[in-house]
Amino acid sequence: MFDDIIVNFLLLFVAVSPISLIPIFASLTQGLGKKDVKKIYLKAALVAFVVLSIFWLFGGNVLELMGISMSSFRIIGGLFLVAIAFQMVLEQRQGRRQHTADVAMDDHSIHSIAIFPLAIPLIAGPGAMTASLLLAESRVNTLLGFFISYLPIIAVVLIATLAMWLSAKLSEKLGPTVITVVEKIFGILLGALAIEFVVTGIRESFNLV
Repeated sequence: MFDDIIVNFLLLFVAVSPISLIPIFASLTQGLGKKDVKKIYLKAALVAFVVLSIFWLFGGNVLELMGISMSSFRIIGGLFLVAIAFQMVLEQRQGRRQHTADVAMDDHSIHSIAIFPLAIPLIAGPGAMTASLLLAESRVNTLLGFFISYLPIIAVVLIATLAMWLSAKLSEKLGPTVITVVEKIFGILLGALAIEFVVTGIRESFNLV
């Protein structure tokens, strides 16, 4: 049970990468009062939590209605996570996130920033949605099974909230070099986990032992 929680948590954690939110949130909220900053990160966390929960609860039903097997989704989902891992290792993901944040500052009010780009796609992005759906596929129809599968979503959203709350101080202390190194490590871990999903999907699709 404990091993399942760790694996599920690690998968979602590296997909969301809360640490990389620190400098972006700090730049988005620079000059704002504490009350405004608190409203933004709480709203962003709530929206992201709802989105990931919806994918965890109903994502499998949507696939079934569309006639898509879970093995096929494992393959495409794993490949998509590989692409994200590739961007993380080569420092492309952080730059894309920062660009998205810069555009949002020009086009949206302070309150809408909580939804875009913070909640979607910086927290509950395509990679996190894919990871949530894959977590749901492995759950067991018992209270304990639901807890093991759902707990990582709660934990990762809480960590993302904490990262945004501490963003101003942490971005100064960690610095860009530490954040870059951490994101590269997360990228490698995410890539390895993603390959496992692809291999499992291929085995299930072709009935390989």
